[in-house]
Amino acid sequence: MNRSWFYKLLFSYLPVFFIVISFLIAVFFFSMGEVTRMAAETVNRGSSNHMLELIDHSLQSIEHMMIKELGTQDGIQRFYNKTLWDDPYKSMALPSKELWNIVTQYPMIQSVYLVRWEDRAILTDSATLSWEQFEDRPFVESYLKSRQGFKWTGLRSYREFANQYRSDVITLVKPYPVPAGDEGIMVVNVSAKWVTELVDKMYDTDFISAAVEDRNGNGLIASASDKPVFEDTVTEVQSEYSGLIIKSKLAGGAFYQFATRAIAVLLFSGFIAIVAAVFYITYISKRNYRPIRSLMTRLDGYARLKAEQLLKSGGKDEFAYIENALDKIIEQAGDLMSQQEEHLQARKRQWIQDTLEGDFDAAGKCTPGNSEPFGWNPAYDKASAIVIEIDRFPDFCENYTKRDQSLLKFLIGNVVAEMAQQHEIGIFGEWLFPQKWCAFVQLKDDHATEDVVLFALQIVAWIRDNLDFNVTIGLGDLVLGAGNISASYEQALHVLQYKMTLGNNRVIGYWEVSEAKKQGPLKMGADMMGLVQSYKLGEADWEKHYDRFIRELQTEVWPRDELVHQIHFLIYQLSREFLERNADYQELWHEHTVPRINRLMKQFDTFDEMSEGLRTVLLDAHRRLAGLREERTYSSTMKNVRQYIYNNYSNPDLSLNHLSAAFDLKPKYVSHLFKEEFGEKFVDYLMNVRMEKAKELLASTSLSVQEIAVQVGYTHSFSFIRVFKKTFGITPGDYRKQLA
Repeated sequence: MNRSWFYKLLFSYLPVFFIVISFLIAVFFFSMGEVTRMAAETVNRGSSNHMLELIDHSLQSIEHMMIKELGTQDGIQRFYNKTLWDDPYKSMALPSKELWNIVTQYPMIQSVYLVRWEDRAILTDSATLSWEQFEDRPFVESYLKSRQGFKWTGLRSYREFANQYRSDVITLVKPYPVPAGDEGIMVVNVSAKWVTELVDKMYDTDFISAAVEDRNGNGLIASASDKPVFEDTVTEVQSEYSGLIIKSKLAGGAFYQFATRAIAVLLFSGFIAIVAAVFYITYISKRNYRPIRSLMTRLDGYARLKAEQLLKSGGKDEFAYIENALDKIIEQAGDLMSQQEEHLQARKRQWIQDTLEGDFDAAGKCTPGNSEPFGWNPAYDKASAIVIEIDRFPDFCENYTKRDQSLLKFLIGNVVAEMAQQHEIGIFGEWLFPQKWCAFVQLKDDHATEDVVLFALQIVAWIRDNLDFNVTIGLGDLVLGAGNISASYEQALHVLQYKMTLGNNRVIGYWEVSEAKKQGPLKMGADMMGLVQSYKLGEADWEKHYDRFIRELQTEVWPRDELVHQIHFLIYQLSREFLERNADYQELWHEHTVPRINRLMKQFDTFDEMSEGLRTVLLDAHRRLAGLREERTYSSTMKNVRQYIYNNYSNPDLSLNHLSAAFDLKPKYVSHLFKEEFGEKFVDYLMNVRMEKAKELLASTSLSVQEIAVQVGYTHSFSFIRVFKKTFGITPGDYRKQLA
């Protein structure tokens, strides 16, 4: 190679080098622009989320106000109190004034009104309307049909009278009483204009265009004078609480638009240059390769000549070529066999899953073409589903690594297959769930359900004796034909839901829960409210109520979901009671006790584990609550007040004034301390004590209703009957008949 060839090659490839460098520079600037744009969009999304949080916080404060007002006896509840209907001032004027105060307190509220179902009366903050006069009647009627008022509505128009202008609002409905809504509803309309002004303050800029829509896609506001058209990338966030959607995008200025287009053009030009460079390099390489190709042709001819000479000299190299070819053929055959084995295993797994789920064959039967390669014998028609579930699976995952878990699962599958051979049972299974090995067995004509049960019991016993964990097996019905295996599989999965009450480390057959499936949903325990009341007040005998509640749940065999629902409902009732308590009580319950209960509900495997674990958590919280009560200077006084109420509940003159005289305290101070300590008003607590005592007398004595009314502190029997029915939803006479 002389120097002229060196310069020829150098100047041939230097242009390609400069083209590539230019392209990289263009990519760099394009990337920087994209990073800047993405950062701006992130900030924009954060602003949108912050705006939704502001709106949701205001709407949530309105919802909390509605719940509080509906639960306050001396407030708007007078409107629903039948005893006050003869007094328009108390039943209409005072509640209307309360509504006016609400509208005054919350500027975002456009209007608020109450509806009473019994006489279809409408009460607003400014008027009392009949059903026919009310212009928002269609909205109330639609609520009556759907009973779905627990979320904020989309944008709608509202007016009270026919001569009013309509206003755009979003609405929230709360039933009274919560949650049944048997007596009426409270409706609050929030002005869409308020949302408009709030968003305008946030997006008062030409750099960002934004629009707000309701959950149905109806627009509420645009930050610019005209509603922006979002044809390209848009940042969109939606509130899970109110359903409002904020769409926004970066509008940018003239320089921003010019820079974006310039970078795009530069990037496109660089791409074109790279393509041209590829063709250019190919052309130059071919041109410069000509002398080298000539040289290589000469070398190749020389190599062939030497190979022919070697083949003629004894044939050793010829056999070497043949041996090398055979080695390659054998190696390729081994690879093909491995691939075929993997493919067969994948097909078998899919066949097992399709058979269990009833979707394995379009004809609904097992055909030799797609089942016999996996071991299915068409001569036998009996089959049954079997599901092996690892007990306490969270502990299993915590105690073993991923590799060990896979090995143990593989071991279980092999052991089950060996046991099936001993019993002359064909079994086909896979780990379709992390904790469940799902399979179906094929039985001979002389096999029965007892043979499958014995087989399953041996599996449970072997795992219990040889491994550090246990399993529970669910068995489905014995069926005829592969097409019915899916029904047996559904039974096997279903019976495992009863492991919570029937116990684990055992075999559960479909016949054990066949009657439980016919039962309706589990009703709320009769002693649940007594447990909630006793625990809330810190009484020492709350565990007796807890034991009765647990025994009531154990009277029948129920699936896991029903029992978990009852426990969650109990925790919900307790949490509601602590909402009215002191902040220290709320912090102890919501930040320390409830998270422990939630962790327990995810980890337990049997009902006994759950009940004992829940008892331990509640005992610890009860001790902590008792400690908080002891720290309060007035705690002992309130205990004495409560005991005094319990001893003198039969006194019809028992009142706040009576207590203030007995304990030398002001009535308002007694009421405030009682509400803060026990989470309910004095009158409500006294009424509950009297009603519980009345239930005991109705159940254990033959006294008349009037005599029982006198013994629990009511001078007039009709007042006693009215309070009893309001509390328990049934008259004292009917309650005694039900007990009989």
